Amino acid sequence: MKTRQQKFQAKHGVICAFLALAEGAQAQETPVVLEPVDVTGERYLSEISVGGKEPVKPREIPQSVSVITRERIEDQGLTTLPDALRQVTGLNLMGNGTSQTVLRSRGFTLNTLQFDGIPSSFVTLYQQLDLAIYERIEVLRGPAGLFQGTADPGGAVNLVRKRAQKAFAASGSISTGSWSNYNTVADVTGPFNESGSVRGRVVVSATDREYFYDTTKTDKHLGYGTLDWDITPSTTLSVAFAFQNEHTDAPFTGLPAWAYTAGSTDWNNGKLLDVPRSTNINVDWGRHEWESRDWFAELNHRFANGWNATAKLRRRNQDYFFKNGLPNGQVNRSTGSLAYQRYTQDANYEQDVFDLYLAGTFRLFGREHRAVLGYNMDTWHQSTKFLSGAAVTVPFGHPEQVSEIGQPVPASASKVRQSGYYGQVRLRLADPLTAIVGARVSDYSARSRANPAAPWVQGAKTTDEVTPYAGVIFDVNKQVSLYASYSDIFIPQTQQKFGGGVLEPRVGKQYEIGSKGEFLDGRLIGSIAYFYLHDTNKAYTDPDHPGFSLNAGEGESKGWEIEVSGAPAPGWNIQAGYTYLKTKYLKDSTKANEGLPLSALDPKHMFKLWGSYRFGGETLNGLSVGLGANYLSETKGASTGAGALRKQDGYTVVDAFLSYRIDKNLSLSLNANNLFDKTYYSRIGGNVGNIYGAPRNFTLTLRATY
Repeated sequence: MKTRQQKFQAKHGVICAFLALAEGAQAQETPVVLEPVDVTGERYLSEISVGGKEPVKPREIPQSVSVITRERIEDQGLTTLPDALRQVTGLNLMGNGTSQTVLRSRGFTLNTLQFDGIPSSFVTLYQQLDLAIYERIEVLRGPAGLFQGTADPGGAVNLVRKRAQKAFAASGSISTGSWSNYNTVADVTGPFNESGSVRGRVVVSATDREYFYDTTKTDKHLGYGTLDWDITPSTTLSVAFAFQNEHTDAPFTGLPAWAYTAGSTDWNNGKLLDVPRSTNINVDWGRHEWESRDWFAELNHRFANGWNATAKLRRRNQDYFFKNGLPNGQVNRSTGSLAYQRYTQDANYEQDVFDLYLAGTFRLFGREHRAVLGYNMDTWHQSTKFLSGAAVTVPFGHPEQVSEIGQPVPASASKVRQSGYYGQVRLRLADPLTAIVGARVSDYSARSRANPAAPWVQGAKTTDEVTPYAGVIFDVNKQVSLYASYSDIFIPQTQQKFGGGVLEPRVGKQYEIGSKGEFLDGRLIGSIAYFYLHDTNKAYTDPDHPGFSLNAGEGESKGWEIEVSGAPAPGWNIQAGYTYLKTKYLKDSTKANEGLPLSALDPKHMFKLWGSYRFGGETLNGLSVGLGANYLSETKGASTGAGALRKQDGYTVVDAFLSYRIDKNLSLSLNANNLFDKTYYSRIGGNVGNIYGAPRNFTLTLRATY
C-alpha cells in the first residue's frame, strides 16, 4: 500500500518534478560558489495603498498601518491569510474551527477585505485564497469608510496580488511538517515577446494536511494566472483568474464547557474542559467543501499631464457545502451528556465589484497637490439550501452515536447592492504641512426572502449616506512627522422605529493622533498612535413602544499602539508592535452591559515581535536565523457569570526559523512554531467553541529560485 507521502507525490507530481529538475540542474554546477548575500535590504518594508488608491510611504497615511511582505511570508512559512494576519500589530485572531477565523481590531470585528484596492463588502475570512498568489498584505486599523463604504469600524485588509514581470523568473517550494502537513508551490513569470509588452505569470499550489486534533483532514488546490499587456506606452491591461478548491473531512468547531449554575459549588461548575489538545468531539461524517473562482480585470491609462484613469473589475463565484454535527450546549454535570446540533447547508454566492477612479496632481497657489475622484459599486447575491435536524444527546466523548443528517432543501436567498462616489485631496499647505480631506456619498440596499416561493423583503436601506475623512501631517524634520485624523464608517440597520421606517445606520467614528518616523535613510520606520473610537446609533429597545427600537446605544474603544519595522543594522530585519486597548459599553438597551467591555474576547495588552538575521562573510554566508514572540493578556469567554471561570491568563507563544542557502538557487528552511509548547486557547467561546492553540510543530521547506 502506498504511504501518505507517496500518494501526495503522485497527486502533485508536476510541482515535485519542478523541484527535482531544480536540484538536478544544480548538481551539474561544479564547483558550487555562493553568491554574496544582500544583508542591507529592507525586506519587511514596502509602500502601501490601503489608505488610498496609490502606493505611498506609511508615513504619508495619517492612520495606523502595517504590511506583511512576501519576504516575511517566506521567512515564517506562512501559507494562509489568517497565518499572516496573526502577526500584525493590533489584530486579534481567534480560531473558529478548521475552516473559519474571527478577526478583531480595536474592539470590533474587522470584516473588510480589499483586493488590489478594490473594495469588497460582505467578504470575511471564512474562506480566502492562499498566500501563494499575493505579493503583500496591507492592514489599516480603524474605520476605512472613505473608499470602502459600509463595514464594522475595525479596519481594512488589502491583498496585493502578484503581477507578471518583464524578465523571466521561476520559483518553487516543497514542504513537510508536523501532523502530515504537506505543501507545494510553483511560480513562473516572464515575457511573451521581446519587448516584454505582453507578459504572464502562473502560480499553482497544493496542500494535503492533518491537524493536531484527531480525525480532521484537508486537501486543497490553488491555481492562478495573470496576463499584462501594454496596449500602448501609456495604457496597460491586466487580467487574471484564480481558482481554489478545499475539502475538509470531520471539520473541528471547538470544545464545549461544563454547565454553569450561579451559586453552585460543584468542582466543575462552568469550567473549561480538562482534555488533551488532540480531542475532537465533532462527528466523523462531517465535511466542509469550498470552491472559489475569482476573475480580475484592470485597465490603466496614464495621461500626458500626469493624471491616471483606472478601471477595475472583480467577480467572485463561490460554492460551499457544510455538513456537520457539533456541540450545541454545555456538558451536563450530572449525566456527563452533551447535546449535538446537526445541520447541512449548500450555498452559492456571486459578487461583482466595479471601481473607477481618476488620480493626479494639480497646482494651486504655487504648490502641487494631489487628488483622487472615483465611483465604485458592489453587488452580492447568495442562495442557500439548508436542513437542520433535531438535537441529539449522547454521552460526552461518543460523537459516533450522532446519526448523519439528510440532504439540504432550498431555503433563503439575499441580495445586497452598495455604491458610492468618493473623493480625496492631499493639499500641500506649506513645505512641512499636508492636509488630507475627503468624503464619500453612499447608497445601500439589502433584500431577502425566506424561501424560493416567498416575495423579496426590503431590509436595511440607506441613501446618500455621507462619510467624511480629514487628516493633517506636519513634518517636524526629515525624519519625524506628527499627524492627526478623523475617519468614520457606517453600518446599515434593519430594526424598525416607531412611526415607520428602519433605524439610521450605526456610525463608527475614530479620532487618532500620532507620530511616524523614518530613520537610517529610510531603512527603519516607526510609529506611535493614540486612538479613540466611538460607536454611535446602535439599536436600543424603545422603552415607550414595545417591539420598536431607537438609535441610542453607544460604545467606545480607546488605546495606543507603537510599531517598529525595517532593517536597523546590516543583516537585521524586524517588525515589532505593542497595543493597549480598553473598551466599554456607554449605553445599552438592557443597561446590564453599561460599563462592561464591548467584548471580553479582546485582550488589554498585545505584543508582537519578529526578527531575522542574515549572516554575511565567508564562514556563515547563506545562513539566516529568526525568532519571534506573540503575547496576549487575559481573555474571557463572557463578561459575567461563567466568564470568571472560562478565561485564561496572559500567554506568550514563541516561533523561530533557521534557513541555509545551499547555493544561489536552492535554500532549505526549518520553521518551529510554539517552540516551548505553550498550552493555551486561541479562542474562548463560552458554552461552545473553545479552541486550543496548536502545540509545538515544525515545517521543513526546500525552495528553488531562478
